[in-house]
Formats: sequence, structure tokens, C-alpha cells
Amino acid sequence: MNTKKIAISLLIIGAIISSSAALFTSYITPESVEAITYTWGSEGSGVRQIQTKLKQWGYYYGNVDGKYGYKTWAAVRKFQQKHGIKADGIAGPVTLSKIGISTGVGTSGSKKIYSWGSRGETVREIQRRLKNWGYYKGNIDGVYGYGTWSAVRGFQRKNGITVDGVTGSATLAALGIPTGHTASEGNKNVHLLAAAIHGEARGEPYTGKVAVGAVILNRVRHSSFPNSIAGVIYQPGAFDAVKDGQINLTPDEGSIKAAKDALNGWDPSGGAIYYWNPSTATSKWIWSRPIITQIGEHVFAK
Repeated sequence: MNTKKIAISLLIIGAIISSSAALFTSYITPESVEAITYTWGSEGSGVRQIQTKLKQWGYYYGNVDGKYGYKTWAAVRKFQQKHGIKADGIAGPVTLSKIGISTGVGTSGSKKIYSWGSRGETVREIQRRLKNWGYYKGNIDGVYGYGTWSAVRGFQRKNGITVDGVTGSATLAALGIPTGHTASEGNKNVHLLAAAIHGEARGEPYTGKVAVGAVILNRVRHSSFPNSIAGVIYQPGAFDAVKDGQINLTPDEGSIKAAKDALNGWDPSGGAIYYWNPSTATSKWIWSRPIITQIGEHVFAK
């Protein structure tokens, strides 16, 4: 084959790949991505079940590898077309039910979930927060493409959330973006702040617990930090309790009370935005911060 023919062949292949990607993204909207959903980038036993059943019925011709790529998406879309389901290539509750895979929820109980192809202001906010924290390098354009999907996976991996690149309720909460359901925002803030206090200051005097909560709230108000309690707490590398999983422990009554006192305006830290234990701190930089006070084992600083 001469050079000219090779060049033409490469151009044709490139056009096919480009048109396939465009076809994929054109069928996805935020409304079509539901709870208990599998889409491009999803991995695991659920995807393997989908592939197995679609392969048995002649829709899928790829490997049963548990990875939701183009072939799985195309097979799902073909299945949807055949059965009168909205053909978007996304295996949500309706499609899963038709395939015969239990979802554990009714089809009317959908939640707002964002994935590849979603667009809008919420996607823009997801990108903005991930960019501020160093996960996302692309433009803040409100379009959920590969860059956003990859950044979400990085954030999920860092914060102990199922790594699927799909921004559901757990990921939205960790990002500090309201999901619009479950408990009131106020109650969620109390619980999350109490969990952080319990993980970071368990064993400290009560005043020290309130001070830790106050530092988190001071960061929310500070221009150098995320502007939500969840955003501050889950900022990469900010708190050991997130890194070692103690954030997931059930907070005790003292921590809950301390969270409420901090939210009500009590700040024993004197406006601090940093704190550390002098006996365990390894950062030289942290000692450059102006110290305000010490409460229990923690030093508080600006």
C-alpha cells in the first residue's frame, strides 16, 4: 500500500471515530442519567452482567470485561431501540429492568446525576470546584466531556467514593454542591461538620472541638478556600480525618454540640484558618503561620 492510500485510510478511520464520539454525546442529557446508572466509563460486576445478557441476545459482540466502552454503549442503545426505550446508550433503571437486572429502586425514584454529555450550570460548578482543587485542567464550559469525567474519577479516588466518573449524590455532596433531596441543608451541614470534628479532635477539650469547627467555617468564608463546608472538608490533603477515613465514623453528642456551637458563631480559635498538633506536624511551612492560641493539643493560626 503506498503512502497516499495509507493517508486516506487514516483519514477515514479518524472520521469514523470522530462521528461515533459525536453520536454518543448527542444522545445524552442530564435528564437521561438516573440513579443506579451505568454509562461510558463505568466498571464492575454490574457492567459485566449487562454485557453478558446483551451478548446472549446478540446485541453485544465484545469481551465481557466489565468495562463500559463504545461497544457496550452501542449494544445498550440497540437494545433500547428494539424495546421502545429512549435510545441514549445509558443503562438506567428502565433499561436495567428490561434487561432483567435488579436496581433496588423504582423507575420513578430518579436522582440528579451528571455524566458524559451532560450540560448546564451544575456541570460548570463541578468543573469550577475541581479546577480550584487541581483535578480539572480544561475550560469551564458546562459540557461534561472526557476531561470532566477524568477529573471526577480522580476526585472520587482521592476521597473514597466509587470511582466511575459519574457525579451522583455522594460525589455532589463531597464537592459541596446541593443535591436537592434527603435531609435539609442545615442538618447536613451540622452532621458533616460534627463528623469532621469527631475525626479531627476526638479526645480534645470541648473548647478545642468547637475551635476545630470554627476553623472549617472560617475557611468557608475565606477567599483562598472552597465556599462550602463540604468543599473545605473534602479539599485534597486538608484534613487527616478524610485521608484515613475517620470522617466516616459516627460523631458523638459532644461533637454534634460543638458543631452547632461553631455554626452559631462561637469561635475559640480567634479567627484561625489553620491548626495542627506540634508533636506530630511534619510541615515546615505550617510553622510560618502567625499563631493565635493553643487549645489542648492543637495550635491555631492565621
